[in-house]
Amino acid sequence: MSDNTFIHRDAFNLLCGDRIGYGMSRSVFSSRLLPDCVVKVEEDAGRFQNVVEWETWQRVQGTDFEKWFAPCRWISPNGCVLVMARTTPAVDFPEKMPVFLCDFKRTNYGLYDGRLVCHDYGTSLIFEHGMSKRMRKAEWWDA
Repeated sequence: MSDNTFIHRDAFNLLCGDRIGYGMSRSVFSSRLLPDCVVKVEEDAGRFQNVVEWETWQRVQGTDFEKWFAPCRWISPNGCVLVMARTTPAVDFPEKMPVFLCDFKRTNYGLYDGRLVCHDYGTSLIFEHGMSKRMRKAEWWDA
């Protein structure tokens, strides 16, 4: 592996396009190489939201609950870079959502394969509530 910062910058710019979003610990970029994906970059150590999303996806993939989550495609060995399927903006938001989802900011959700999914679930409650079919009232809000 190279320690050359110029090569790392070139590789990053080859993979990542424009920054299309950001949150408390990550920036989200469009992908030049994978136009149907986004690249989430976590620069601050200790938050592990990319790792939480990856681990969550590993647990829900192939179950009835995967329909609520945007799929994760790849994660770097240290978890700082996550590639996730790209969603499109949603217009309609249901009154009830699964108890394991939270942070009902409309921009944290989008459409994937024609259904509403969460694409920012690094702080979900799935480890606390498990994969439950219980629903709760969603209090949607905008940034």
